[in-house]
Amino acid sequence: MLINTATDLQDAPSSAEHTAFLTNLLNDYTVFDDAEYPEDYDRALVEGGDGYITPVIRTEWNAGAAAAWGFNSRKAVEAALS
Repeated sequence: MLINTATDLQDAPSSAEHTAFLTNLLNDYTVFDDAEYPEDYDRALVEGGDGYITPVIRTEWNAGAAAAWGFNSRKAVEAALS
């Protein structure tokens, strides 16, 4: 069975592929670097080097991907896995 829509996902029988899909959705994070770098910043600089700017890392769960499959929270995806 191909899963192309949220309805397909709901109707899909429980299987290893179904579980893998939901697990990937649950663990889908996007990583951002919120540091402000000048336009001509040399990204080859290493930590401790002159002019190095420390990254400001932020991770967010990809709620948009989950919403596309009919989930409004990580808890909803977790519930679908159990």
